[in-house]
Amino acid sequence: MGSDEARVVAAVDFGTHGTGFAWTVRTPLNDDPLTRRVQFFTRFPGRQLDTPKNLTAILVTDDGDTVAWGHEARARWVEALAKGETEGLGYAYAFKTALKSGGSMADLPITGGFVDRSDRGLIRELVTAYLKEIRELATSEIKRMTYTEREVRWCITVPAIWDDEDKAVLRRLAVDAGFPGDPERLLLAIEPEAAALYCHLRMPDAASGPHRRAPLPLHLDGFRSVVVDCGGGTVDITAYESHGDAGPSIALREIGLATGGWLGSEYVNQAFLDKTLGDRFGTAALKRIERDHPGELLELSGQWERAKATVELDREADPVAPVLDPVRIEVPVTVWDLLDEQVRARLTHDAAGLPRQIVLPPEEVEGLLNERVDGILDKVAEQLATIGRTSGASAEPETLVLVGGFARSPWLRERMRARFGERHRILVPPDPALAVLEGAVHFAYRPDVFVSRQAKYTYGFETAKPFEEGVDSTMRMYRDDEGDLLCVGRFGVAVRRMDSVRVNDAHPFRIVPVREDQDELDVRLYRSAKADPRYVDEDGSEEIGRLTVDLSGTVGRPLRERPIMLLFYFGAAELRVEVFDPATGETSRVSVDFDRV
Repeated sequence: MGSDEARVVAAVDFGTHGTGFAWTVRTPLNDDPLTRRVQFFTRFPGRQLDTPKNLTAILVTDDGDTVAWGHEARARWVEALAKGETEGLGYAYAFKTALKSGGSMADLPITGGFVDRSDRGLIRELVTAYLKEIRELATSEIKRMTYTEREVRWCITVPAIWDDEDKAVLRRLAVDAGFPGDPERLLLAIEPEAAALYCHLRMPDAASGPHRRAPLPLHLDGFRSVVVDCGGGTVDITAYESHGDAGPSIALREIGLATGGWLGSEYVNQAFLDKTLGDRFGTAALKRIERDHPGELLELSGQWERAKATVELDREADPVAPVLDPVRIEVPVTVWDLLDEQVRARLTHDAAGLPRQIVLPPEEVEGLLNERVDGILDKVAEQLATIGRTSGASAEPETLVLVGGFARSPWLRERMRARFGERHRILVPPDPALAVLEGAVHFAYRPDVFVSRQAKYTYGFETAKPFEEGVDSTMRMYRDDEGDLLCVGRFGVAVRRMDSVRVNDAHPFRIVPVREDQDELDVRLYRSAKADPRYVDEDGSEEIGRLTVDLSGTVGRPLRERPIMLLFYFGAAELRVEVFDPATGETSRVSVDFDRV
């Protein structure tokens, strides 16, 4: 079945903190995105309340069997800790952060038992196990509607700051988890693009009254938007300029450079544990609570999680509306009894005589939130400055689109308004935590909705070019079978950094073997942050993968009759490479092996 024959499209938003899935059926009514009905699953095991996201957590045995996943996994792990029955069990939460190549994992993922967060091989196995669980649950729901697995086109979300090798790893793990191996039936959606699409299609749903807000006008030529995707682990910031010559499609060109970092809301929660509880209870007492009463510690964290998302601000103040009231956290009896008498007395005094209370004054609440909010604002300002340098000024200031679970925070919204609101329109969808998930469903329904993107790097491969005296080192000199003097180790550019590339446009590059008896060519794929690198081993150039081209059909022919065309597709969400052999007229798709580097 081809991807155009899919009767159902389903998306999985695989997040650091939470993961959910949604789907829709391809019908004439749903062909219009404005009337398209998207179904969300909300009945995850281990949750008393319906919610469209399950916790990205898993509990496994040392034999590799899944004991539980999501909220149920955390509850079972806390129970095992309390009973001292953790032998043979491994727990991981927020393990998506470990998939990013070459990046610091900071304080995430959180692991326990035999799981070592530095063991990337094991973390990948956990990702596969988790994706298997959510795929099976989603499939069972879709089958209830009498559709089969073969009739589903899937989509999984990925951060914009992920590189090609990160996406390739996730795709391989997803296929291992049971998702289709056909790339036309398993798409990857770039998270901020999905969020922008959601805002373009759905913002009118939230508007009413005389001050009705317009949708995100991605169809207007020259419209610029900066998407700030604030999740649990990372914040992902990308910028786009729209082109209005794409007909019914949306043409987005990246401007600036995708940026972000470990600035998600989970680090605010960690600051609460380390600073608020650590300072009040003492380090030794906090460690004892973590060891002996993990359930109660989770309860304390849950109270803070709810409080930080609902703090009230003094809207009469200027220029920044401060947090209005203190936050009160109730201490469980078992934890209170563990504390020293002096600690209990101090906490009771700070709570105006009320026992079992932790009172966080407004300035402390702001300080905890600012642990990450300051960094988010700096990254947004950095992105706006980059846009100005690389793309020039626009007729209208950029619209800032705030999405992700952390975007629910009143304090984050207020700080964004105070710093950028005077010049920039700031748009927050009605449920920012679902923007990526629903946007991914719309993308899977019509993958051609985006027609162009911007190359993040200069891409190319190692090749040999005519030797240039006085420029190339003699250490790079090589003479081929026909006597031509070549320079090896040259960077053969396929596409340059910051180039605007259309999704379906092939970027050809001609290569020729160096021997007549050569039956295959091992091509090394490189990237560079420079626009015009000369050598593959110079500073800034790095090998990211390899592909093997079959030349057996032309062995023995003169070299001039053995050229091969490599066709690179850099505009898609994932790098795609095809090989065209002029001698045989055949075109074949080849995969880039990122693991051989």
